[in-house]
Amino acid sequence: MSDTTVSYGHAAAFFLLTFGIGLLPPVGVSVMGMKVLGVFLGLLYGWSFIGFAWPSMISLVALGFTGYGDPAGIIASAFSHPAVLFTLFVLAFTSYCNQSGINAVMAKWFLSRAAFTGRPWVFTASVLVGTLLIGFLVDGVPTVFLISGILYSIFDDAGFRKGDAYPAWLLAGVCIAGVLSFACKPWAGQNLMGIGALADVSGGAVVIDNLTLIAVALPVCVATLLVYTLIVRFVFRPDISRMAHLTPEYLASLRRDLHIGPEQGVAAAALFVFLLLMFLPNILPTGTAAAFFGKFSMTVAIVLILGVLSFVRVKGKAAFDFQTCSAGINWNVIWMLAASIPVSAAMSSPDAGVGRLLTDLLGRLAGGSGVLLFLIGFMVFVTVMTQFTHNVTIVLIAVPIIWNLSQSSGINPAGFSILLFLAAGTAFATPAASTVGALSFANGEWIGMRRAFQAGILGCAGGLLCMLALGLPLVSAVVGL
Repeated sequence: MSDTTVSYGHAAAFFLLTFGIGLLPPVGVSVMGMKVLGVFLGLLYGWSFIGFAWPSMISLVALGFTGYGDPAGIIASAFSHPAVLFTLFVLAFTSYCNQSGINAVMAKWFLSRAAFTGRPWVFTASVLVGTLLIGFLVDGVPTVFLISGILYSIFDDAGFRKGDAYPAWLLAGVCIAGVLSFACKPWAGQNLMGIGALADVSGGAVVIDNLTLIAVALPVCVATLLVYTLIVRFVFRPDISRMAHLTPEYLASLRRDLHIGPEQGVAAAALFVFLLLMFLPNILPTGTAAAFFGKFSMTVAIVLILGVLSFVRVKGKAAFDFQTCSAGINWNVIWMLAASIPVSAAMSSPDAGVGRLLTDLLGRLAGGSGVLLFLIGFMVFVTVMTQFTHNVTIVLIAVPIIWNLSQSSGINPAGFSILLFLAAGTAFATPAASTVGALSFANGEWIGMRRAFQAGILGCAGGLLCMLALGLPLVSAVVGL
């Protein structure tokens, strides 16, 4: 069968899912919900077997004919979303960092550490845990782009090529670490919404404080990345000879070659300011200064920095040229983000009825089983569902169920909810799971769709194992079950 025939076959399946499912009788959802479900499944199929650009375009238009909203308004809202705008600018900034040479400097400094001599798996684990910690302190999105940019330079220096196994597994792991950085933060994503929902449903009687959540979530997420490293080492077993044979003499030569000129100095300063603007609102005490720096969202900060770099002169020319750096913008990533945001919102809409369907499924799961068995089954269910439905939606549906169950069974709703947040945070097994995790699937040159799925699925299995083996005892010790 020719490639053209296969391509047309995938296209036919995409259109059949996107427009055909909405013609079926509604099952547990509304008529609009069936149409939205068709767009969602078609989009997931298109991303998996076709590509990212044209399936995303068609899906955005199709969503406008489901009854969810006006087609033009949906497209406008997609591209005006802060995540899309930020990604557009941060990709240009990442390209600038690479062109300035600062990525190469940081890569050589990192790669030349004596601790990595002949220890490629120590290097691997350090990169993943480092990505998690930086993402925790700042934000997972820019951290993934930053670390990936540095790794590209390291791979080039070590002699790896695009498509080689070891770079693919490590880059996929960086995306996983970026996703997990959100699961550790009480002030981000599903954790923030879940903590608020639990406080509301309990009338303020149950409040999860920040340190408690971090004390449980951070060790579990670190353990997940270590397990992922073991999976890569003993299951995928990539060729790491280029990393293992880095000699002390070669590392010393890298350290001697380290040089920061004017271009690298300006880029390093820009990077430091960006991280500072992301970090200050989290550490400053409440007051005027915190309120001022709180206005610097990711998009505002990156636009300000690019604007300043555009008029700063280095050796007689602008430090940053948008036209030149725009070549580094990956439009597969942009289209993926632009399509996933409104489709996820439509899936979460009360008019679609998907939320009611999930509530019914969770309610059935809770009946007829012991508390511990239900808790384990619940975590497995949430881990699976968060790969296809926005994790905030899952959390907001599940928290009231946990509260009601706690009233009848005597379980601790705070401990149960923390485990829920962790399970919902392992959103990286499919392109639709999360915007950060989707970056792995969009990186076709280095990772590839097949490896992205393998890394995501086995990474989720490792995460679930860590939640059960480490998360349950930690929750029991810290807040009780």
